[in-house]
Formats: sequence, structure tokens, C-alpha cells
Amino acid sequence: KFKCSWLINNTILPISELNYIKVTFKLKEKLKMVRVISQETYDEVVKENMDELDMTPEEAIKEAIAQFEAQGVDLSNIMKDLALGSGDDHLISVIVCKLKESIKVDQNEALNHLDIFINECNKDIAHRLKAGKDGAYNVLIELLESKYKAYTTDLCKDEQVLVKVIDSVVSLLNGQPDLLDQNGVHLIKRLLDNTNNADILTAMLRLINVCCLKHEKNRQNIYNTNIIDNLKHILSVKENKKLLGECLQVVRRLCLDDDVRIEFGKAHEHARELGSHLLEQLTILLQENTKPPLVSELMLTMATLLVRNELCAKVAEADNGVLFTVLADNFDNVGVVQQANKL
Repeated sequence: KFKCSWLINNTILPISELNYIKVTFKLKEKLKMVRVISQETYDEVVKENMDELDMTPEEAIKEAIAQFEAQGVDLSNIMKDLALGSGDDHLISVIVCKLKESIKVDQNEALNHLDIFINECNKDIAHRLKAGKDGAYNVLIELLESKYKAYTTDLCKDEQVLVKVIDSVVSLLNGQPDLLDQNGVHLIKRLLDNTNNADILTAMLRLINVCCLKHEKNRQNIYNTNIIDNLKHILSVKENKKLLGECLQVVRRLCLDDDVRIEFGKAHEHARELGSHLLEQLTILLQENTKPPLVSELMLTMATLLVRNELCAKVAEADNGVLFTVLADNFDNVGVVQQANKL
């Protein structure tokens, strides 16, 4: 806004009679556009190098990468190896296709493909993106739903089967949480509500952690299922440190504000509500676990939830000097001492 005089019909209007003039400057930033290609385009170039230039697979791949990088193409989402399965499909695509076929005929056969699927997805984000485009998410959710029903109806009480399917979903969604839909959210909630097995719960918490990273919509959808009750129940299982560690990470992930696509998230609201429900329980856990590795997880989680003065006062009243105990028990551990001082 600028104050100025205005000349109208050769008459200078005084500033007092003028409204502020809003001047909007549109700044045009030159955005550096990143060039991208499809997996199919990359594969075609590699094959052309092999067929037309008589290159070995290694030489063809090296030449294709050099060509695209010289043109400013981003290859981070491209599978650069030529480890193809049958025909012209990559191994990850072949496995997804086999999963689709076997799930309709014999789900036990589908389970046999999951180890290869997990190994392929764990290679890099490019393999996971390819699996997602090939429809792996819907196949795995269908398989998980089926195995969950079998587990709850005593048809198959092998929890490791269920854990393997969940781990497959975790591997797929790592780095691409956009695939999670409402059906998946509801399935997560049902598993948390109706399962007491520690291995299954730990796997489900890993899945939630992956889905909540850099994805505000997933955080809100999962939080709105009243997951606080599930977290309170899991935190009461004090003897399982691994399960507690995953649960504490879920609490922190629900309070993140790391999705650049969302202007205003609900990190503060989540932290406030989680703090009002969980801080007392976390304080008791801290009193019972003053040594690593759980002590660091607990203090980090509590610090995440202490977003209001009344919450800080609540913890201060209930801690019974636990922070001094932590400092005394870990005086030679720099990381723990720093976290205790921050808290």
C-alpha cells in the first residue's frame, strides 16, 4: 500500500481524500523445470543401444544414463538395471502379475511370491513406483483382508503369514504413501482393534509410520479413527520394548508438519490432544525406563507433545524428579543428557 496524491482532470487530490491504493506486483519466478521420462522410454533406449550399437547390457545402461543426464533428465524414479524377468517385463512387474493371478486361484501360492516382492521393493523408490503403477496395492490389500479374516476366524492362526503380508504393504508404501486409501485406513483400524499379538501390532505400527511420513491427509485420516485408544492400550504393554518403540514413533509421526503440499496442517491439534491423553502414561513409563534405548524415545515423544503450558505443568507435577534420575543414570551418554536438558 502506498500513500500518494492523484491527478484527476488536472486537479491534485489531497492525500486525506484518497484511499490507499493497492499495488500488486506479480513476481514471475523462473522455475527450473525438471525433465522426466517413463520407465518404458528408458528401457527402449537401453535396448536400442544393445540392438543397434551392439553394446553389452552394462555398456548400454551406462550409455543411456549418460545420454539422459546430459539432457537434464531426472532418473531418480527410473529402474536403471536391466534385470528383466520373462519377456520384456521387469522382475517387479512379473511378480505383481503373478500375485494378481494367484490371489484369484490359490492365495497360499501368492504368499510364496511376497519374499521376492519385498526384496524388489526394498531396492529403491523406482521399483516401488513401478509396483504401484502395476496395481500391487489393491492386490496386497485384498490379500491382507483375506488373511486377516482367516486369522480372526481360526482358519489360519499363523500370525507370521499376516505379518509377511503387512510387511509387503510397508515395503510398497515406503516413499509413496499416496497409495493408501480409506479402505486401507479402515483395515488398519480393524487390525488394531481386534489383535493382541505383539508381532502383528508391531507390523501395523510400522505401516502407520510409513503412511504418516510427509502425508498430512493420511495422518488426519488415521488420527480420526480414534487411534488414541489403541495407542493407550499398546503403551500399557510395558514388557515389549520393540512394540513400545514403534508406538512412540507413531505418536511423533502423527504430530509432524512435513507435507509441503498442505499449507495448514493439524500438527499442533494432534500434539495437544495426544498430550492430554498420553503424557501421564508416558511419564510413568519414563520413570520405569531411565536407561537407553527406550529413555531417548520417551523423552523425544514427550517433548513433541509438550506444546501448551498446562501440559508442561501436568508433567512437572507428575515426574517426581525423574529427569534428575535420567541425568544421574546416563551422565556419560551425551545424547540422553542433551535430550533430558531440552525436556
